[in-house]
Amino acid sequence: MISSTCSTRIFTTTMQAKGFHSTLSTKIPLRTRHEHVACDLFVLYELPADIIVDPFELNDHGLCFQFVGNTNLELPMSGVADESGWLLVAVKPEADLVMVDVPLHVRYGVPHEGHSPRHIIQLPPPTCFWACPSSNKSFPNALPSQSPKFHLLNSSAQFEILRRGYATSLPFSFDIPVGNINHTLYIELCTVTVTLLAFVYIIRQCWTISKTLYSVHLKMQ
Repeated sequence: MISSTCSTRIFTTTMQAKGFHSTLSTKIPLRTRHEHVACDLFVLYELPADIIVDPFELNDHGLCFQFVGNTNLELPMSGVADESGWLLVAVKPEADLVMVDVPLHVRYGVPHEGHSPRHIIQLPPPTCFWACPSSNKSFPNALPSQSPKFHLLNSSAQFEILRRGYATSLPFSFDIPVGNINHTLYIELCTVTVTLLAFVYIIRQCWTISKTLYSVHLKMQ
């Protein structure tokens, strides 16, 4: 699990995720939520192409969200464009401290040379913000310029960012093992061998079953 905090303070983290499946937990202190009764609370995640989010899993977690990016969960990194995905999560500010858990998965990386090669994936900290109607007071902050348009924000015109300071913030990182490209030939030979052995086994089982059924048929006659 990766932990994060969105607040008016600078964002920091000391945790590093290992493996292909993790959960990004974001804590949002809402010390002035009474001042934003007409606004909606959101968390915006910029996800590298290496990262997968499963919409069905997000629905199971009861999240109200919109995802813009590659939704094919089966493709490895070699089959996707190197473009970020964007996940916008709507949050219900029902307490002074809100926790948002987002399950994340990592695509299989491109094989590299070397002993036990690994791939480090940098994940930018999320952006927490209030989305308010135009009639609300004017806010000086804005969303990241590279973020796409979200239909969840169509009714909002003002955005107050709860946390700033990307330059001094530490990104999250995934430490992912990848295949050794020098082992490709051996892996392919093993795959072909296992496939042929499985095929032979299935043929033998089918032959045995057919003989048994034929013998039973003769006895019944």
